[in-house]
Amino acid sequence: MRVAFFGQSGPYAPLALRYLLQNPGEFELVVVVVGTRPSPGKADHRWYAPKPAPLPEGEDLISLATSAGIVCLRTCDVNDSGVVAGLAKQRIDLAVCVGFDRLFSHPLLHVAGRGFINAHPSPLPLLRGPSPIFWALKQGRRDLAVTLHGMDERADHGPIFAQTGFALTPLASGEAIFQAAGSLAGRLLRTLLNRAAHEALTGTVQDDSRATRAPRPKPEDAQVDPRAWRCQDLVNFASVAPFFRAAWLRFHDEPFFLRRGLRVEQGRRLPAEYVIEGSTLIVQCLDGLAYLEMQV
Repeated sequence: MRVAFFGQSGPYAPLALRYLLQNPGEFELVVVVVGTRPSPGKADHRWYAPKPAPLPEGEDLISLATSAGIVCLRTCDVNDSGVVAGLAKQRIDLAVCVGFDRLFSHPLLHVAGRGFINAHPSPLPLLRGPSPIFWALKQGRRDLAVTLHGMDERADHGPIFAQTGFALTPLASGEAIFQAAGSLAGRLLRTLLNRAAHEALTGTVQDDSRATRAPRPKPEDAQVDPRAWRCQDLVNFASVAPFFRAAWLRFHDEPFFLRRGLRVEQGRRLPAEYVIEGSTLIVQCLDGLAYLEMQV
């Protein structure tokens, strides 16, 4: 079974690809497609020939793919007709996607004879969209999941093939959470691809009535009011938010932008709304104090 891997360099997709490369299954990875943003002076699309070598460290998908002996395509427009035509020549049976910043077109979704599978870092149908981790922490969640689902032209919408939860470590950065999700995605994908090599995949239709959205956060989405937060939830959010958009708060028309959460003191109360000690902002929450490092 010939499999294509779609992703973007960073802390998520490379962990999943590395797992698949280091734990071969009953499938063959034949092409890796890397999504990028347009860059002045660079070609919009470029194919890279395999250059077998020991797998490198780091989060660069192109290096991982070519070192593993896999042809690689870098593109800033995965739906371009030339890209679709080039991928059609790869005779792809099944494609997997681990983190991509745009929807796939109808023609692209048909370059793989058996369709596409996406690894989305949320318990679908909750938190559909590009930023589920940001919104999970904004909602005070202490857990997330990786969901493998069939892809169609709607965001994170197709049938669910597998879903496994994982706990969010207190004070974890966005990068650390994506790394945990990427490793889990790799394990789930290997199991599902091995199954797909022997049987047709069937999934569970998502309940659209339960669906929630996780759009890219705007500046106002990152604003917090400590009086409405539990202190542990606030320091967790302050730690993960800068990966997407730094959390911030306002006291008497003065904004404070946060670098990360530091610690909590349950049950304590301040004599004022906040206290500043060096670069540390201490704020009163519902159940105690949150210690937050400010951007300076």
